Amino acid sequence: MQITIAGVARTADVRLDGFSIEQALGNEQDTCSFTLKSGDKPVEGQEIIIEDNGVRLFGGIITNPKEDEKTPTKVFYPCESVDYGYQLDRRLVVEVYENMSASDIVIDILNKYCPGFIGNGIVSGAPVVEYIKFDYLRPSECFKQLTGYVGWQWKLDYFKDVKFFEQYNAFAPVEITHNSAIRKLKHEPDIQGLRNKVYVLGGKMLSDEQDFAYVADGQQRLWVLGHEPHSPWVYIGDINNPPIKPGLEYVDDEASYSWMYNQGEKYIRCSAQTATPPNGTTVIFRYKVPMDVITMVEDLASQQAVALIQDGDGIYEHKIVDDSLITIQAAEATGQADLAQHANPTIKGSFETEVNGWVPGQLLTINLPGRGIQGQYLIQKVNITALSSNKLTYKVSYGGRLKGIPDLLQALVSGQQNKKIVDVNYQSKFVTGELPVGIKIEFVVTLRTDPWYCGDADAICGEIVCLGVA
Repeated sequence: MQITIAGVARTADVRLDGFSIEQALGNEQDTCSFTLKSGDKPVEGQEIIIEDNGVRLFGGIITNPKEDEKTPTKVFYPCESVDYGYQLDRRLVVEVYENMSASDIVIDILNKYCPGFIGNGIVSGAPVVEYIKFDYLRPSECFKQLTGYVGWQWKLDYFKDVKFFEQYNAFAPVEITHNSAIRKLKHEPDIQGLRNKVYVLGGKMLSDEQDFAYVADGQQRLWVLGHEPHSPWVYIGDINNPPIKPGLEYVDDEASYSWMYNQGEKYIRCSAQTATPPNGTTVIFRYKVPMDVITMVEDLASQQAVALIQDGDGIYEHKIVDDSLITIQAAEATGQADLAQHANPTIKGSFETEVNGWVPGQLLTINLPGRGIQGQYLIQKVNITALSSNKLTYKVSYGGRLKGIPDLLQALVSGQQNKKIVDVNYQSKFVTGELPVGIKIEFVVTLRTDPWYCGDADAICGEIVCLGVA
């Protein structure tokens, strides 16, 4: 490992105890902590570069050097440093962009506001941004907004090269198997919000038509039902006889119907003009019955995957209540949509190794079927410490989805799918005053010769000639 501060080699001055580099994914800054045990005290703002056999592990500036006096003649200097993002954000961006590719916007900001930085890692062809305004924002904040707008990613490397790209596609240096040189592997699902068995309680739906038969006693004219009758029919004696359509009470004219029904009070009765059914007559009411919409959907693959890691059956239940769902199909679709979002929990994992080459954003393949761990995961953080003067150890933290879907942290969307509200406070002028209005009225006159006759579309009431009475 080689450490230079302000261009001067200081590797021998650095204590191994407490030395660490933390590399993070996304917009987080990378940091480095170390202590100088000899030599001159570094100055805040000086550049620090750390390499391992020519591979750059860190590049940035010192931010907070301190003094730790051990003896009057022996002083240590604990130091903190951050990556070049501190220098990237020295100037504020004041720009408005319309109908430009996000890639071109990043290049323009880099050229105007970030002297000393390059954009070799900017991939062209990002989605078009219809409108975006940066009102005194730091470049890193602008890049973060653009990634949220188009679903891409950005990163600043240790050579002051800004990278803007669609998704991570680099693979980790090794695949994790039982023979890999790693230790302290931790692999745990984050079950916050997890559900893989969902009960959906909807509103009401109507059943198929059902028959309810009663035997008349010769006096009864009203039959109280066990349900609200919907679309009812009445059969006298046998369902093979012609059905009778009852009228709805308080809505239909009773004089026009021989039977009436009431949904709220749940009954069907004879109309006033209808004779009472004789004793022993079978009266059959056929109607649809309101039923609760209740269904259950589950993700068996999620349950099995969780069960391999945790004790038990791996089932996490959830309930959805929505009375707007009035069919089983709608309720099942709602449950499946909820499963798609929550049945696949995220994974938090980590391990330690002396194998080098780990970088946040790499895709890590794990193949440990004996432990029930198989899939691809995204490396999110790498912490580097020194075991000795010539050996580094890496603690690698990764995340992703339980069923092996790489978690790229943000779904890819286009500018058309993620439009921003246009802020036009500084672009619009409103002028008040009087506007001259000109009114033009035209009449189209069609001459007619009377008389007008009944039935003419343009006949004038009071001046109509009758054609006679049949």
